[in-house]
Amino acid sequence: MAVTNLRATLVALLATSPALADPLPLWELETDGNRVLIMGSVHFLRASDYPLPDGMMEAYDQADTLVMEIDLDNLDPMATLTTMTTMGTDRSGRTLKDMIGAPAYNDASAKAKELGVPLDLFSQFEPWFAALSITQMRMMQLGFDPAWGIETRLMQKAATDGKSILGLETLEEQLGFMDRLDAGSQRAFLLQSLDDAASVQEEVDTIVSSWRGGDTDTLETLLIAGIASAPALYDAILVKRNRSWVEPIRDLTRQSDNYLVIVGAMHLVGKNSVLEMLEDAGIESRQLSN
Repeated sequence: MAVTNLRATLVALLATSPALADPLPLWELETDGNRVLIMGSVHFLRASDYPLPDGMMEAYDQADTLVMEIDLDNLDPMATLTTMTTMGTDRSGRTLKDMIGAPAYNDASAKAKELGVPLDLFSQFEPWFAALSITQMRMMQLGFDPAWGIETRLMQKAATDGKSILGLETLEEQLGFMDRLDAGSQRAFLLQSLDDAASVQEEVDTIVSSWRGGDTDTLETLLIAGIASAPALYDAILVKRNRSWVEPIRDLTRQSDNYLVIVGAMHLVGKNSVLEMLEDAGIESRQLSN
């Protein structure tokens, strides 16, 4: 009875919470007694983007265990590279140009050249692998580094503090969502990534400031709009992965330990977000403020 009343009270509070004065990219889930927070992350950041807001570090401090998209603490760098290149290489020996066709290849090559990235570097790889690699290279060009990403920094801190890390999916599962895309969707992924890479310089400061300030509307516009125009790609990269995370996250709300779940910010905004799917599964959430 006490648990039922607690849940009912929390739902009522969530439904009537006032607008947040200083919101964070951080949400608290309704639980049976422990504390489960979900933090939206940015995988590439700069040293100048630190320190993080106090509320984000307090969320880390209160957690017994961190839960990330992948258990980064358990990844071997060489094995990771081997997995990525093996999965990213076409098994039938086709080149990137063969896979996306000459017209799209010429278009992609011209766009990549403007970014200072020779598309020929990826001639032996599938389009999804080229798309990810070009995005990462572009972010590095702009001074962003995965070493400063939220997951990397908190993983390092967790190692020092003796906190354990869990993963919502394996590297193979994560890459598999993209590797299984049909040819048309992979072509769209590459071209969309090149367009995004070209425009990100003007948008990146807005993305980071909107993320720090928990501005979900702006994040949805900047992070989701492009990919949502390609339904198969949107479904594979966001919807299917979000859906696969619902039950593992829901199970955390039934445990005794406290958890901090850290996933890319784009998974927490817009229609079909993880938060929306959790709500459909009966788990309410509320955005926290600093």
